[in-house]
Amino acid sequence: MTEREFLERINTHKGTIYHLLRLYVTDPEDREDIKQEIILQAWKSKDNFLNQSSFNTWLYKLSLYTILTSKKKWYKINTVNLEEAEGIAAAGNPAYGEGELLYRCIAGLDDLSKTVITMHLDGFSNPEIAHFIGVSINHLNVKLHRIKEKITQHLTGRNYGNR
Repeated sequence: MTEREFLERINTHKGTIYHLLRLYVTDPEDREDIKQEIILQAWKSKDNFLNQSSFNTWLYKLSLYTILTSKKKWYKINTVNLEEAEGIAAAGNPAYGEGELLYRCIAGLDDLSKTVITMHLDGFSNPEIAHFIGVSINHLNVKLHRIKEKITQHLTGRNYGNR
């Protein structure tokens, strides 16, 4: 892949990078730093892209790995919690539409739960997600169900009990 082809593909799929950065990184400067790191890692790994999946799928996984690795090193990651999001919903804050509230609820989940629900909402199959995070499909299905319950509970204010 030539440099021009690479840059065109990155430009075409930059929404994937921004989407993940928005969920995991709060500080705009950190977002920019990690974005640059993602592009650098993608460039270094471009020869490993074998067209066995779509470029977007490959970039998504590479971006997620880079974000999570960066988090462990030195970046501040979004610390919005579900109680804060629930408070926003209860207050009926007009600055937050339903989509923004859902985004904030997802951002408040632990990293594994955030990864599972984000990949699910982004159209990855359950076998793909299970393979990506290294669990059985049955384990993933239970985890996904619990994540959905937790988000629903916070969005609607209902209590389904402790799980």
